[in-house]
Amino acid sequence: MDRQHRRELKHDKFVDEVGALSTRARENQRLLVSIVGGLVAVAVLVYGVFFYRTTREQKAQDALAEAIKTMDSPLIPTQPGQPSMPDAKFHTDAERSAAAEKQFKDVQTKYSGSNAADVANLYLARISAGKGDMAGARKLLESFVSEHKNNILAQTALYDLYQIRIDSGEGQKVVDEIEAELKKTDKQVLPPDALLALQAHAFDAMGSAEKSRDAYKRIVTEYPDSSFVLEAQRRVGNA
Repeated sequence: MDRQHRRELKHDKFVDEVGALSTRARENQRLLVSIVGGLVAVAVLVYGVFFYRTTREQKAQDALAEAIKTMDSPLIPTQPGQPSMPDAKFHTDAERSAAAEKQFKDVQTKYSGSNAADVANLYLARISAGKGDMAGARKLLESFVSEHKNNILAQTALYDLYQIRIDSGEGQKVVDEIEAELKKTDKQVLPPDALLALQAHAFDAMGSAEKSRDAYKRIVTEYPDSSFVLEAQRRVGNA
């Protein structure tokens, strides 16, 4: 309706302003509805992604738990008269390990990128090492350490990697690296008691019993609360 027509209808200025304000209000209302609608859509999308990731991770964790359960399950007794554990399903360690390996690989394949898949990789590395496939185990551990430096399990992977290197004939090289780490006052790649345990293992592998004993003795005297102290005490006492 144009202004001339409104004048012809004898609407005063007040009516015109009220009409204009009403029009602006309706326009602003449509804008607000559009904005709110967009925000709701974004919120639904974000929640959907979060819900998907949370659900996927939970499924991955459940699958990982089943694989670990298989890995830790008791074996069926081989001797007559021996009591059988309720969860015993496998006759040999090789049979159990093969079943667990398949489950861990399923976690790795179906839930790649999840925390559970990362943990599955560590178990697969240990299974490979147990089968004598040191190259395969080393590759998995090196990949994990390289890609997950800030992961809480990175130190576990690095410790296992050092052990594999020692068992693969790199004892002296590992000893030299550990000596350099132990001289640092901070930012060591592993806690000092773990480094000493690896150093002792390396000396053992190289046939240096006395140096191995000295490393174990340092754990006993310098780190009495270490998780390695019981083994260290046994080795010191047997030396």
